[in-house]
Amino acid sequence: MHYDIAIVGAGPAGSTAAKFLSEGGMATLLLEKAAFPRDKPCGGGLQMRILHRFKYLKEYNLIDSYSSAIQLHSPSMKHHIHFQNDTPLQAMVLRKTFDENLVKLATRCGVTLKCGSKVQNITFKKENIQIFLSDGTSEESRMVIGADGAWSTIAKKIGMKLDCSHIGVCIYTEYPMSKKTIHQLYGHQHQVHIHLQPNGLAGYGWVFPKKEHVNIGITEFRQAINPALEKKNLQKHFESYLQILKKHDLMPKHLAKITTHGGAFPTRPVKSLVADRVLLCGDAGGLANPMTGEGIYYAMCSGEIAAKTAIKALENDKTDAYYLKRYQREWNREFNLDFILHSRLSKRWGKNLENLIELASNDKKLIDIICNAIPNPKGIQKEKWKIISRFIVAYCTNRLRKYVTPS
Repeated sequence: MHYDIAIVGAGPAGSTAAKFLSEGGMATLLLEKAAFPRDKPCGGGLQMRILHRFKYLKEYNLIDSYSSAIQLHSPSMKHHIHFQNDTPLQAMVLRKTFDENLVKLATRCGVTLKCGSKVQNITFKKENIQIFLSDGTSEESRMVIGADGAWSTIAKKIGMKLDCSHIGVCIYTEYPMSKKTIHQLYGHQHQVHIHLQPNGLAGYGWVFPKKEHVNIGITEFRQAINPALEKKNLQKHFESYLQILKKHDLMPKHLAKITTHGGAFPTRPVKSLVADRVLLCGDAGGLANPMTGEGIYYAMCSGEIAAKTAIKALENDKTDAYYLKRYQREWNREFNLDFILHSRLSKRWGKNLENLIELASNDKKLIDIICNAIPNPKGIQKEKWKIISRFIVAYCTNRLRKYVTPS
């Protein structure tokens, strides 16, 4: 069969793009190298803004659970910032079921799904793109969307590859746990814990309680590390992190050891998200938050924007790079300024954040501003300048207090 568009990769970016394209009347093929259900390296925590933009996630019950309390811990564990609200501050998903359900939504809209074969190459013909699969078959389409992850085959094919000096690496595991134990450890609010720079790591550790699981992991941001220094053994860091959690009663003392998983994510967008007849979405385009590694929201947004651009391009028979740059412009309009700010802030992971957390923990107004911003439909980014200005006020007040207080 001949398709209007083929999407390589059926994660949140690919599935979202496929859904919008099919709803827009495009004959859509969705290609995935693995069979569902399959897992992905991810904590599975979502900012609440994703539910405001993609309301069908809640309508189709794709959310596993919610957390209405978050606690940030300083590197020394001496200082803490506690956020809590009557409404949820964070939504939780299990990637194995979340991704599969996103694909089901796409196929219900008429998307053709083909799993179990990896895309090995694409060639450009006069009218179409031929896609060669590992099972020896091939498909043809007028356009291609690359949503095939950080090490994207499609991105490489159009000369856009991941900058390995700007990546995050993570190790995590997801423990099955009874509702009773989760309630005992994290309370009825399912309190999230974020540990900044545990054991000197240039990143953070997380504890994400879910309905009957708890996701625990650490991540390191390579752009914040001097490349001349020896790389840390993340597996050993993870094991040390588990000991910290046990010491502070944030996980059972005698939890059975289970397999850990690792992964990498981009912290810098590729130079161009478009080429003739090709668009890049999600991690394939380097579209993950440079400071936190958050990827699902940006993946789904990029999938939606790419789909809307592709529909207009196909309807007008204008699939050249010049026309498709509308996608890049729309992405930049929504997210570029935030990404520039987060990229600069991400380099702070290489510097001690102890004083910053101590400062923030003593400023109730700052905590209230952040807490009210977290569930905002546009996310914490909506209030970023208010938060930054309050940080400056708190810093200056603290310096002045030290200056005028006799020693």
